[in-house]
Amino acid sequence: MRNIIIALFIAAGLMAACDRIEGPYIIPSEVEDVTVEFPPLDQSSVFRKLLIEEYTGHYCPNCPDGHEELDRLHTVFGDTLVMVGIHAGALAAPQSGIPAFSYDFRTDVGNELRTFFNIDGIPVAIINRHQNIVSPARWQSKLEAESRTPMAAIQLINQYGTMQPDVLKVNAKVTMLADYPNALRLSLFLIEDNVIKPQLKHTETIMEYTHKHVLRAGLNGTFGDLLSSDGVLQKDSAYMYGRSISFAGHDWNPDNCSVVAILHDKANGKVLQVEQLRVK
Repeated sequence: MRNIIIALFIAAGLMAACDRIEGPYIIPSEVEDVTVEFPPLDQSSVFRKLLIEEYTGHYCPNCPDGHEELDRLHTVFGDTLVMVGIHAGALAAPQSGIPAFSYDFRTDVGNELRTFFNIDGIPVAIINRHQNIVSPARWQSKLEAESRTPMAAIQLINQYGTMQPDVLKVNAKVTMLADYPNALRLSLFLIEDNVIKPQLKHTETIMEYTHKHVLRAGLNGTFGDLLSSDGVLQKDSAYMYGRSISFAGHDWNPDNCSVVAILHDKANGKVLQVEQLRVK
């Protein structure tokens, strides 16, 4: 009975912050209250975005070919394509005795994803988490094969430096547009564009190479959090989620950073929706 009363109290507080929210709820200790007001959701304007997670490395001679293919795909799919560059593995590590490649692009999240998906050779990518690991030549065909019917909508509001200097607060609202039977998790990733560092390209070292959509951190770990007690989200219901991260002590430039929100089923790897919003 006590747990039911607590759940009802949380639900009542959350209902004041959006148009419709229904339980049940579970709120991990690190999750923060959402105090911003989201605009009403126009469901007719929601479309499904596609996630491509590219595995790459600065000492990988063929990886710039993958980067160029992503640039081309962005011209094809526009903002419906959300890209995350995951630097992981030996070719992403600092190279001993080679000063030009002393920078460490790797992250705990990227390392865990690489192990989880058993990534070996690069460049490769995974499409919406459930497609097989594929090389650049097959990325477009795999993206085109994905369903474009949206099952959920994600709205984001970022607040940088408004409560504490160098701290980013991410506010997310997930609205289910269709029934889905399995538990869903929300992952929040921080990525950065325009990171100027060396890159090996075939036999040439490009000293001032522009690295794009570089994974910098996971705000809520590698696989995110459940948004309800059992993770099952109800159709026509909305769920609020807030999380913060500090930029202090990092070389991340907030002007070049974005948040990527991924609503996914960890059990089968399916991504229902993905959204991206610049930090500033």
